[in-house]
Formats: sequence, C-alpha cells, structure tokens
Amino acid sequence: MFQKNPRVDADVDLLLGRFRDIASDGRLVLHEEIESLLTLTRKQSRYRLVTDKWRRILLHERRVFLDGRGAHGRGFVSLTPDDMIRYSNRRIRQLGRQLRHAIAVTGLPDPSELTSAEMRNYQARLLVACEQVTRTHRAALIDLTKALRPPRQLPRTGTESGS
Repeated sequence: MFQKNPRVDADVDLLLGRFRDIASDGRLVLHEEIESLLTLTRKQSRYRLVTDKWRRILLHERRVFLDGRGAHGRGFVSLTPDDMIRYSNRRIRQLGRQLRHAIAVTGLPDPSELTSAEMRNYQARLLVACEQVTRTHRAALIDLTKALRPPRQLPRTGTESGS
C-alpha cells in the first residue's frame, strides 16, 4: 500500500505560496529559484515529483499551464492562452504521427508469424480500431492543422519589380 509523503505536500504548498501570483502571462520560473526554495536539485527525482504535482495543481485549480520545453531547460514558462492553443496543436499533431507509426509497426508482422491465435486476433482488432480512428478523424485533424498555419503568401508577379 502506498502512503502519501507529507513532505511532498509541504513542498508543493511552499511553491504555491512563493509563486501565488503566477498567471498565464508568459513569465519564466527558473529552476534555480525552485531549487533554492526546495533545497533540492533538478536532477533529484523528488524535485520532479514536487514540481509535477505543483504544475498539476496550477493547471486544474488556477488554469495556469507551466511548460518545461518552452523554457529551453531554464525552468518553466507559464503559457499565455494563445500559447496554450499552439501547444495543444503541436501535441495533437505529434499524437497523429505516433499513431501512424504505431499502425505501421502493428502491420509489420505477418499473421502467420505470430505465436497464437489470440495474438493474431488482437493484431487484427488493433489494426481495425486504429483505421477507424484515423478514418473518422482525418478530416478534422487536417482542418485543425491548417487552421493554425500561417497563411500562404500569394505568388509574386513580374509587374511588382518596380519598373
């Protein structure tokens, strides 16, 4: 049976108190600030446990999303509402690529190579389910991807050269 560590909750409360004014405004929270407050280094698993819980609370209770990748290793950046939409678009596109890759890998083994009828049945069901998901949502995902792309520039004509 797992027991909650009260020290983790205390550290999360410490972060919530120190950064109580954090909002979705693009500000950067440096790892150094968090490390000095918690007296932990970012390489410790406890640091990750505490910051993950802190970020989850901010997301669900204060609607603030802290992105670690957007800060390029310096800390966490609180995404603006527009940045949250861009982040979600990137993640959805990434999931689409992962799904296509998983479908390709699932289809690689010939059913005769699989060791049991149960595994052959599972492969077939998995391929059908994935195909249904991709076929059903393909148009919507393409539309979503196009929606956030910058508009294409019109081609230049020869008359604009200023002559």
